[in-house]
Amino acid sequence: MDNDDSAMLHGKAMITNNLSMLVKNKCMVSANLGGKDSLLTAIIAIDHKDGTLTLDYGASDFLNKKMVSTPNVRFTTTFNGIQVAFTAGKITKVRYKGEDAFVTPIPNSLYWYNRREYYRVNTPIMNPTFCDITLTVPSDHTPVEYKRAYDAATAVIKSQLEAKIQAELLAEQQAFIKAYAKMSVESKIKAKLERQKLEAEREANPIVPDEDLINIIRLPLHDISLSGCSMTNYNQEFSYFLTLGTICESVTLVTPNEAEIPIEFEVMMKRTDSMHKAGEFAELVGVKFANLRHSAESAVMRHVQDIERQSGIMNT
Repeated sequence: MDNDDSAMLHGKAMITNNLSMLVKNKCMVSANLGGKDSLLTAIIAIDHKDGTLTLDYGASDFLNKKMVSTPNVRFTTTFNGIQVAFTAGKITKVRYKGEDAFVTPIPNSLYWYNRREYYRVNTPIMNPTFCDITLTVPSDHTPVEYKRAYDAATAVIKSQLEAKIQAELLAEQQAFIKAYAKMSVESKIKAKLERQKLEAEREANPIVPDEDLINIIRLPLHDISLSGCSMTNYNQEFSYFLTLGTICESVTLVTPNEAEIPIEFEVMMKRTDSMHKAGEFAELVGVKFANLRHSAESAVMRHVQDIERQSGIMNT
């Protein structure tokens, strides 16, 4: 089995989720008991409350006894081409549904080497995923260079938000005109008065961008994997905050169903987006996820799987 630290999972939620796949698919697991001795078993249940795995009892009394006396038993299997391994430190004999069985704590780490998972899947253009990066507001001690970059970036963000507001107002106006044309004379009179009142209110109190959004850079994702993602930046003013080696801590992935996944990342790659029009600024920024919480780790995995299902390339 390959020795690849990048395939080692440490999040409890993801470990439990992946081991549940072995249970669901009734995968046989080999327990290495030292030397040439090994016992073929299977994980038959996972107790989330107690944090334990229940394994099937073997046919050999000798190997069964060795199973509970061997420290750090190494379990290995292959599931749909995925190499899986974990170590159990304490194994005890129990009765499970009237039959002999083994029980052991859910492992703290799980080797799950799936080549497919480390290939990035392209995010749909029609239902994009966005990466929201919150910029740190400058203080009195902030370097002048950062303040200038911050001012330039927030000016662009404000302009984008204003353009979005205008687009939404235009769409709403066109919808009104379309609906107005189908109304009766009586309804038109009432609707016109309500419309005039609404426009007067908007003129007196114009809709302005939300101040809480002014310092948030929103970039569309190009692709994503369990280990990281890449996104496209179309504004040169944002590039200052995406230099190689930069670690961004206040980041949120916003999925098509508006679910928000809090993440951190480190910028690992930057290059010109060759697919964009010549003469217009566009760069592809590749990042590696860092310090993901268990819940975020699971959410990223589910999102990757959702994209694969929707695109029809799921093969597991």
